[in-house]
Amino acid sequence: MTVKAKKGSSFLEYALLAALIGIVGAVGVAKYGKSISNFFSSMADKTAEVTPKSK
Repeated sequence: MTVKAKKGSSFLEYALLAALIGIVGAVGVAKYGKSISNFFSSMADKTAEVTPKSK
């Protein structure tokens, strides 16, 4: 195997890995995005309740 062929296969492996991570991320956001948004919204509301108001 030549050095050029090895570099090409390395690039292909990294590209496939990046694509897989992107797909997993997109599926995760599509499935859990609303519940994560609700969680952070409720945390923001609770933080606003205990944060002193500025004058």
